[in-house]
Amino acid sequence: MSFLNLIKQKPVNLLKGLVKNYVPRSIIFSIDTLIVFVAAQSTFFLISTISEPEPDYLNLKLNFWIIFGIQILIFLILKSYAGIVRYTGFRDAIKQLQTTILAVVSILVVNQIYFQTLGEKLIINAGAVVYGFIAFSMLFFFRVLVKRIYQLIHSNSTSSRALILGTSLTDVAVAESIIADTQKKFNVVGFINESGKLKRTRILTLPIVTIEQLQHKKIRGATCIIISSQKLRELSTNEPEFLNKLLELNFKIFKLPELQDWDGESISAEIKKVNLEDLLQRTPIKLQKDKLSAIYKDKTILVTGAAGSIGSDIVKQLIPFKPRKILMLDQAETPLHTMSLCMDKEFPTINYEKIIANVRNKKRIELIFNEHQPEIVFHGAAYKHVPMMEANPIEALDVNFIGTKNLVDLSVENNVDRFVFVSTDKAVNPTNIMGASKRGAEIYVQSLARLKTTKTRFITTRFGNVLGSNGSVIPHFKKQIEELGPVTVTHPDITRFFMTIDEACQLVLEAGAMGNGGEIYVFDMGKPVKIIDLAKQMIRLSGFVPDEDIKIVYTGLRPGEKLYEELLADKENTQPTHHQKILIAKASFAFDKGKLILLENLVNQISNNNEIKSIEVLKKLVPEFIPLTEQQRQKNAM
Repeated sequence: MSFLNLIKQKPVNLLKGLVKNYVPRSIIFSIDTLIVFVAAQSTFFLISTISEPEPDYLNLKLNFWIIFGIQILIFLILKSYAGIVRYTGFRDAIKQLQTTILAVVSILVVNQIYFQTLGEKLIINAGAVVYGFIAFSMLFFFRVLVKRIYQLIHSNSTSSRALILGTSLTDVAVAESIIADTQKKFNVVGFINESGKLKRTRILTLPIVTIEQLQHKKIRGATCIIISSQKLRELSTNEPEFLNKLLELNFKIFKLPELQDWDGESISAEIKKVNLEDLLQRTPIKLQKDKLSAIYKDKTILVTGAAGSIGSDIVKQLIPFKPRKILMLDQAETPLHTMSLCMDKEFPTINYEKIIANVRNKKRIELIFNEHQPEIVFHGAAYKHVPMMEANPIEALDVNFIGTKNLVDLSVENNVDRFVFVSTDKAVNPTNIMGASKRGAEIYVQSLARLKTTKTRFITTRFGNVLGSNGSVIPHFKKQIEELGPVTVTHPDITRFFMTIDEACQLVLEAGAMGNGGEIYVFDMGKPVKIIDLAKQMIRLSGFVPDEDIKIVYTGLRPGEKLYEELLADKENTQPTHHQKILIAKASFAFDKGKLILLENLVNQISNNNEIKSIEVLKKLVPEFIPLTEQQRQKNAM
């Protein structure tokens, strides 16, 4: 759009045109030229009112054009017109100041040369300084005016009224950035003091309040709270009850990411809604990067279940260690395709293969081993939905046990260096087929790990529920909340261990690097969390009040589901490792000829699709496996 076409528009459209998108530099240059023309004329007018009997309203003499030309030349040299006007800030003020000072100095130099040559001056020296002051004020005022107009035109009347948690210098800087932001998604109306003791009552003319004051009244209609990522991490680790108080007051909580993670020009675009994973954060994991790099660098690594939530994150966690090739294996076509698109976009330089295969098909897996010769295997492929597996036990055993056996056998045959088996806390004193099938797989892994002829290091990792993973309770609750309820919880006392996907996968990589073979690594899952508390937190995070806006309904325990999960079997004990979050479970399981026969028999019964006999053999192999229905019958008989 040309400058002439722009000025022909209506005033409102003109203003919108000036601030809507990136205005061409030619237009900004033209406006700056007009501004300095007015500034120079104003300067000559002021001087004429003092030195001449009649004011000079318009000076088009040579001295004016020389000064005007000097300023234009400085514009072209410093390109002060090249910035984005609607983002005017401190840097723009400095740029305009530099431009003006250089112009004034140049005018004074030329003025002196002109005087030495012709015996007269273009303008008195004080006039050059006055010109600089007027020009700088008008140039910067123009930019501030355009920025303000942009804010008014694009202002959102529904912008959230927000309180900033904290009164430190960083918190104040965040508030100033939000106030100055052009997007205006948030309107800062005050600060929250965490200590409860107020040394002052206002910052930036905005009130400072305590959590107690918030409990009694809303402050300036505030509906949300903004908190820095670092402070959120500290509070969720050390003072979770403080965050719970804020949620109970029905505030929406937003977080600002670490400064190094910002990727936009607007701070509002970086502010994200706090999710459940943020509230359950724990001390960040410190990986032994040098040791892990020595293990995984330049290796061909096979990841089964690579399209799942755990497998896909293991793949991403491996990338910084620069493996030679990653083999992403999964039977699910669409999720694997989606994962490959993600890899192409986010990690275009990584060498990987996308492989459709089922771990039950040993011949297919054998071909993959022969072709790619993996040196490390992360086995995450499994059926894991407890009620679904209760209804389809032979499928659970076929995938979780036979699938694992196929990979273990082929790893031994191909001299794979490390085999990391991803197990579950449901394998401990299992009450369902899913857990028992995983425990059977653990036993088979250990049966080969104990053999002196085995060169492969077999490592088992065992952890609880992963927040946000496929099939976990979090996506289920989220969908129910989006539909405005009811949110269904099986039992008011049911608890589970939880950790984030990142944390789980980092610990899997760490355990895979430290294992010598045969260990079952148990992760520190922290304290068990009541599912009802998770449900209430998710409802509050969505801006609703539990049991008022969205009802919570108890549906009863599902088939195979128990109230409390365990990470260690009764006869197991643990030993510490060099990593504070990883322990070694010492199992009392004794391998004898009878147990090896049971393993063989289980394989045969599963291969014959004999469900009843498969479960009978499984109970002998895993004697601690007592289905909930049998437990209930035993209790009733007592």
